[in-house]
Amino acid sequence: MIKLIISTILIVLGLIVVITAAVGNYRFAYVLNRMQVGSTADTLGASLVISGLIVYSGFSLISLKLVMMIVFLWVANPVASHFLAKTEIIENEDILDECEVVRHDSI
Repeated sequence: MIKLIISTILIVLGLIVVITAAVGNYRFAYVLNRMQVGSTADTLGASLVISGLIVYSGFSLISLKLVMMIVFLWVANPVASHFLAKTEIIENEDILDECEVVRHDSI
């Protein structure tokens, strides 16, 4: 019973994070702000939901696979968001008018 309660709390918290980010994403006008909110909430929300599934399924091979999914999300989501933001900075000609960007030679 305790396992069910803990897993339900984790899954509900993950869903609240994702839904709040989806609704709050309309508040921001600029694409880089939206990208930051989306990637952060996606990583945290999905990790909470998967953690709830790990607690619910118990410690087995399934939970090991779910832990591997969390690790992949924690690595892949920030990298993908970084590449999208870098592309926006390179392609948008009015970037300096819209926000403060520190340009490096590697960009």
